[in-house]
Order: sequence, then C-alpha cells, then structure tokens
Amino acid sequence: MIVKVKLFAVLKEALGESVEIDLPQPATVSNLLEQFAEQYPQFRSALPSLNVAVDYTYSRGDHVIDPGQEVAIFPPVSGG
Repeated sequence: MIVKVKLFAVLKEALGESVEIDLPQPATVSNLLEQFAEQYPQFRSALPSLNVAVDYTYSRGDHVIDPGQEVAIFPPVSGG
C-alpha cells in the first residue's frame, strides 16, 4: 500500500510537504520508519528521535497503519 506521509520542520525543508512510502500490509510504524530510512538515508541517524502520528495520535513501533489513515513524521517538539 502507498502511504502519503506529511513532513514537518527540517524534514519538510529537505523533502517537501509530503512523501509517498510503499509499505506491505499489514504495516506498522516500525515498517514505515525502516522504509523511510531506506528511501532517505540522510535521515537514518535521526530515526530514534523522530515522532510518528497516525490520525493525529502519537504512535509507536507496533502500531498498525491501515489504508487511508493520515500519517505524519516530525522531529521532537518543544514548547516555550
């Protein structure tokens, strides 16, 4: 399945507003991050600190991504 992933901050500056990632079904957040690193190896070292949201909810490794869900990747966010 093709997942459109919205990007924010430095990711958006480098790659644009979104990218498409081809994932097997069922797909998890871990699968997404692995494939993201394959497609964009310049961000591999940042993987441990990247956040993923699925349908506006922070999601971790084993969270399943269903077709049509909104997915976003972004670096840590701090307030202030």
